[in-house]
Amino acid sequence: MDCNFIFCLHNHQPVGNFDHVFEWAYKDCYRKTIDLLYQYPEFKFAIHNTGCLLEWIERHDPSYCDMLAHMVQRGQVEIIGGGFYEPIFSIISEDDIHGHISLMQSFCKKRFGVEPVGFWTAERVWDPDIPQLVYDFKLQYTLLDDIHFRYAGIPESGLYGYYITERLLRPLRVFPIDKFLRYSIPFKLPHETIDYFKRQCDKYGNCAFVYGDDGEKFGVWPHTYQWVFEEKWLQNFIEAILKENFIKLVHPKDYIKDHPPIDRVYLTQGSYYEMSEWALPAESAGELVRLHNEIKSAGREAEFYPFLKGGVWNNFLNKYPESNAINKRTLYLSREITNVEMKTGKDLSQAKTELYKAQCNCAYWHGLFGGIYLTHLRSALYEHILASEEFVCKAKNLQSVEIVTGDFRNEGSEQIFMRNRSLSIIVNPAFGASISEFSNRSTKVNAFDVIARRKEAYHQLLAQLNEDELNNDMVKSIHDMVTVKEKGLKRYLVYDSSRRYSCKELLFNAMPTAEELMSGTISYTDCSHYPYTYAIHHNGIISDSSRNTLPAITKTISMHETDPTIAVHYTIRSFNGILGIECNVNMLAPHAKECHYSVESMPAEESYLDSAGRINNVTRYAVVDNNRNVTFSVQASKPATLLRYPLYTVSQSDSGFEKNFQGSCVILCFEVIDALELDLTLSLQ
Repeated sequence: MDCNFIFCLHNHQPVGNFDHVFEWAYKDCYRKTIDLLYQYPEFKFAIHNTGCLLEWIERHDPSYCDMLAHMVQRGQVEIIGGGFYEPIFSIISEDDIHGHISLMQSFCKKRFGVEPVGFWTAERVWDPDIPQLVYDFKLQYTLLDDIHFRYAGIPESGLYGYYITERLLRPLRVFPIDKFLRYSIPFKLPHETIDYFKRQCDKYGNCAFVYGDDGEKFGVWPHTYQWVFEEKWLQNFIEAILKENFIKLVHPKDYIKDHPPIDRVYLTQGSYYEMSEWALPAESAGELVRLHNEIKSAGREAEFYPFLKGGVWNNFLNKYPESNAINKRTLYLSREITNVEMKTGKDLSQAKTELYKAQCNCAYWHGLFGGIYLTHLRSALYEHILASEEFVCKAKNLQSVEIVTGDFRNEGSEQIFMRNRSLSIIVNPAFGASISEFSNRSTKVNAFDVIARRKEAYHQLLAQLNEDELNNDMVKSIHDMVTVKEKGLKRYLVYDSSRRYSCKELLFNAMPTAEELMSGTISYTDCSHYPYTYAIHHNGIISDSSRNTLPAITKTISMHETDPTIAVHYTIRSFNGILGIECNVNMLAPHAKECHYSVESMPAEESYLDSAGRINNVTRYAVVDNNRNVTFSVQASKPATLLRYPLYTVSQSDSGFEKNFQGSCVILCFEVIDALELDLTLSLQ
């Protein structure tokens, strides 16, 4: 009986994650795991560390890479490469894929003495074009979940080895990652894994078992530190495996040398099963979960498993328009970098590196972890987009206002991209000429980076929970845990009817309250539901509501060549009621003295960004973030009633359901009797 065991760890922390999270994960997981494995030279394994993590480790403790290099030299470790900042290959350009891989190959050669021959596919998101895209780097293999192969019609008996696939004669070998191992390590006792090896080998003969999953299971996932290290699960597992003479630990590259592929295979786009659930719209995801539970209750999961599938990863770009906006921003910027390099002959390698950082996948999607709902991760993507863009603007010597129109987001409608020496803004005529991005490239902040409150499939579960009964500390997979991080989350299950764009007009019959708006219990007309016509003028655009049933609204948006401000002029006619002008501003911290409102006559205790309420006779307000040294302000030509309230989403994470502060909604309300003219000045500096 030939039993080969390929053990692979994948370690990652996203671009923009808090430094204390990096430090905790490194100390309690990554370093501790390697220190223990170092004591067992005969325990062969493969490891993938993303570039985001490797850069942090190099700055804080380069001895980690020194140790890995020594383990490579003595034959214990195989280094696995990939996209340096962990992008999803299917949503970035071929040139950028090559840039990421080049960075990783160079880093590994320099620090570990080898260029990887295998690569980690981020989130195991497979695309049939990948073999062709990575071919020039002589990469031989990757690892994917066994469900990819089951969808291709391969039975369980065919999952214990590797296959060869290709795209236009560019071959690539692919290993199936064993689902049982993914759920048993480290959550089942070591002998249960060994018993599984014996059962499968008895059933199918010679087998190669592949484990490839998150290294964070060894100390970062809830309750695992005590289980894995204090109760010595990992040590016991290593020693139990080494005691079994029938188990041969082997590196992927060596297994390929010594064994032929099982067969050729062609895989459809996809990822692991859970990802296919998360990628679906909320209603469809709920239906899939219900169907899956029915199948499990009927004892037929094994039978239906190869045929049960949800959506593909790219659908997150449709599920979350904010994700699509960031992705298309990077694609446009990638193309611009190439064009400017060709026209000017200037080296924009720094711009490319910043762009690659903005392609780190974690804030583009949401599943078990916070993902796109984590404002510090989204903010970091914009930070690197704007840093990259600033290099481009300097290379092209941008001196005047630049206005470009096009369907940059591939939504079927045009957007207007405006830039001067300081600002980058995006106006959306199809959404009432509202503004979706208001960025200062010097401060590297997009003040309007706010996500809408949307229904998620798991909200139904939260609504049904008895929060007082959720106190289970048993060590289990995070896929199986249900808990809440605080009580009272149900009251935050409020959903927006439109995207959280800014400078959008709201029409009320009477003055609303902040509480009514926050809870969604008031009816009004949101003009961002209506397309505006527009025309470009010298330094801006003129838009109006003439092609819909709204009152006559004209909005002119213009910018100066140098100032970090835009001017917005409003004219509204044939309307009696309250005109509200809404801005949604993200300054990250809801209750911190560094982040606050600045409004004349506002008491200090009410200036926190998690406050809600009303202030009369306001002509100027500001939202301040002293942590990032940035202030967003609005100056009005007429006094208004200011309404404000915090925006919270409720999302699931590895440690339970939680609420996340997404920003501040601020509305200037003006009473209109038949007509009104108004000027606003928006500033970000």
